[in-house]
Amino acid sequence: MTIDIESVLDTLKDGRTPKTQRSLEGLNTVLKDYFDSGRRDFSITTIGRISEEKGGVGYQSIRATANRHYRDLIEAWAAKAQTTTKKPPSIPAKKSGQDYQLLERIDDTAVRALFGQIIRERDRYKSEANMLKNQTQIIIDKRPTTFTESNSEARVELLPSLKGVCSDNEIKALRTVCSDEWLEKFDFNANDLGQVKDEYGNEILPRGFLTGLRKLLGEVDE
Repeated sequence: MTIDIESVLDTLKDGRTPKTQRSLEGLNTVLKDYFDSGRRDFSITTIGRISEEKGGVGYQSIRATANRHYRDLIEAWAAKAQTTTKKPPSIPAKKSGQDYQLLERIDDTAVRALFGQIIRERDRYKSEANMLKNQTQIIIDKRPTTFTESNSEARVELLPSLKGVCSDNEIKALRTVCSDEWLEKFDFNANDLGQVKDEYGNEILPRGFLTGLRKLLGEVDE
C-alpha cells in the first residue's frame, strides 16, 4: 500500500511542542527500522516496548488518551505493512512441515491466520486420533443406566464400574447374597419385587434390594 509516511509525520508534528516533535521523529525512526526488518507485529504493546528499549516513548505514553498522535503514526506504518495495530495471532514457530512453509508464503494477514487455525485444529485431531490408537484396552460399560427427571428434561447418569470400586472379594460377597444357596441356608424367601423375608415373614431386605443388586452385578436385564 502506498502511504507517504513523511507527509503523515509532518501533519502530526504540526503545532506540537519541540519535545513532542522530537519524540515523533524518534518513534518514526523506530518504526522504519522495524518495517525494514520484515516484522509485521505493529501492536501498541510491541512497538511501545521496542521504542522504550531504544530510549523513545514507551507503551504507557503511546496508549495515553492525549497522545493520539503516536498511535496515528503507528497505524500509518501498520497500514503501509498491510496489517493493523492489533496483535496478530501466533503461528507455531517450531513447525517445519510443508503446510507451515506454505502458510508463511501467504501475505494477507487475515487469510494466513485463518489457514493457520485450520492447520492447528487438524494437527490436534490427528494427535488425539493417534493417542486413541495407542490405547491397548477400551472398556465399554454395558450395564443399565439410571435416568433422573429435572425440570422435565431427562438426564442420563452412567453407573460406575464395580471393578473400579469394589475388590474381587467384595464382588464375590455381593454375588453370594444374591444366590439361591445363600437364601436357602438361612430359610430366606425372595419375591419378584426383590424383597427378602425370613421364615416368619419378617422383612430382611426391602423391596428392590435384591433385584437392584443383581442388576449392578449384571445378572439380570433391566
